[in-house]
Amino acid sequence: MALTGIASQKTPSVPVEIITEPETGLPSANQSVLIYGRAASTTAASSINSVYIVANSGDPVGVLAELNPIYGAGSELVKAVVAAINANADVGNSNFPQLKVIALPYNQSDWGVSQISLSAANNVQADFITSPFDGSNVTLNGQLESHVALVSGATRTENNQFGSFGVVVNQSVTNPNSLPLIDDKSLIGIWFRDTGAGAMASTYSLAEHAAAAAALMASNAYPFNGLDNAVIGGELAPAQQSDWISVGAALESEAALNQGWTPIRVLANGDVAFVRTVTARITNGAGSNVTAYYDVQDWQVLYFWRKTVFTRSKQSDFQNVKASAEKATALKGELIRLAKQFEVDGAFQQVDNLAPQFVVQRNASDRNRFDVLTPVNVVPNLHVIAVRVAAGTQFDAFTV
Repeated sequence: MALTGIASQKTPSVPVEIITEPETGLPSANQSVLIYGRAASTTAASSINSVYIVANSGDPVGVLAELNPIYGAGSELVKAVVAAINANADVGNSNFPQLKVIALPYNQSDWGVSQISLSAANNVQADFITSPFDGSNVTLNGQLESHVALVSGATRTENNQFGSFGVVVNQSVTNPNSLPLIDDKSLIGIWFRDTGAGAMASTYSLAEHAAAAAALMASNAYPFNGLDNAVIGGELAPAQQSDWISVGAALESEAALNQGWTPIRVLANGDVAFVRTVTARITNGAGSNVTAYYDVQDWQVLYFWRKTVFTRSKQSDFQNVKASAEKATALKGELIRLAKQFEVDGAFQQVDNLAPQFVVQRNASDRNRFDVLTPVNVVPNLHVIAVRVAAGTQFDAFTV
C-alpha cells in the first residue's frame, strides 16, 4: 500500500502532500426548530410557503428588525419567533437552537391545498416542527404527523434529516381524559389549559406556545437529560387559577401523560413549566401500552445515534472503497467504539453486553451493500423517586 498519493519523479525534491483524516468523533448535536405561523396580509406572495433561516435566532430585539419587513410587524409568525427566543433568553439559557420559519397566508386555517405548506418543508432539516393550529384538531394533527413521519424516514439521511417531532398545543380541553389520542412518536402534544376570555385570555397564541415549547426542548443539550419542571421563559400563568392543573399521581398531570400529552404546570412562584416532556406514543402498535421509549429525550438520543452512524459512514475511509470483509470488520469496530462513547456520555448503557449482537454483513441479493444492526439501550431519565418513611419507636429507651 502506497503511503502517499504523490506521483513518481526523478528530479531530486521533497514533495509533501497534506490530507485530512476521517473525522472519528461525534457530529454536532445542535438542534433546530421550524416555526409555522401566519404572516401579515401585506406579506409578499414570494415569502409565503417559503423556508427562511433566521439569522438572529438568539436575539429577541434584532429578530424584529430582521423579520418585520418580511412578514409584518405584529404578525403571528414574528411573535412566534420572539416567543421561541424568549423561552430560553428569559431563563438565562444561552443555548439557542437555530430557527427556521415558513409563513402561512394571514387568513389560512389549515395546511393549505394538498398540504402545500407542509410540502414546502419536505427537504428542510428541523428537529422540531411547530403547528399554529389547535392540537385538538385530529385532521390537522394527522397531516402534520404524516409529514413528520416522511421526513424522519430511513432514506432521508442524505437530506440531513435524522428524525423530527411535530409540536401541537391545546388550551381549550378542560378534562385531560378528553385530549385526543394521537399515539405516535412523531408528535408532541402540549396541554396548557387556559380557558380565559377577554381580559382573562392568554397573551400567547397557539403558534407562540408551540414555538416556545419547541425551542426550550431543542435547547436541551446532548445527552438530552429530562426537562421535568423546566421553566419556559416568557410564558405567563393562566389568569384564571382554576385553569392551573393539578400535579401528581391520579391527578390531572397523570391523566394527560397517560393520554400521551405533555402537561404544562404553574410552579409555586408563578413560573410556567413542563411537568414531563413526552411524545404522543402510548402503545406499541399491538395494543399494549409502552413502558419505555416515549420520552422526547429517548428519541432525541436515537435520532442523534442515527446522525452519528450516518456521519461516520460518510467519512473517507468508508466512501469509494471495496465492500470487503476487512472493511465490514472496520465498520463494526467503529460503530461499537462510537456506542461506547455514547455510554461514556451517559446516553447508552450496557454496550459491552450488546456489542456481540452488532452485525455487519453483506446483503443477500446486493453484493455492493452492507446490512448493519446496532442494538442499543438508551439510558432512561430518572423521573420518580419513591420513598418509604418508616415511623417507628426504635431507640426510644436510653440509659444515662
